[in-house]
Amino acid sequence: MKTVPALRAYAITWAALLALLALTFALAHLRLGAFNAVASLVIAAVKAALVALFFMHLRRGRALLVLFALVAPFALAILFALSGADYITREVHPAPWAAPHGR
Repeated sequence: MKTVPALRAYAITWAALLALLALTFALAHLRLGAFNAVASLVIAAVKAALVALFFMHLRRGRALLVLFALVAPFALAILFALSGADYITREVHPAPWAAPHGR
């Protein structure tokens, strides 16, 4: 990080985040079915990217810092996927003293 971004860049980013917040609020009041969740997640991803690029200085950061910032969400996604796979493949074994549901 050699130079500090200008105040103008921060102001534009802040205004974009406020506009995306207003768009999220407006989208919450529309009945779009399944598209509502997809649109909200896309808006959230754009807001996260703006914060990471400008406020966390990843836009002008070193390559190693950017690499770790990009790898971390993928590692978290792998952990969630493995936890979900473990949860889905488990069998339910009732306690020996519990009566079966069929009696």
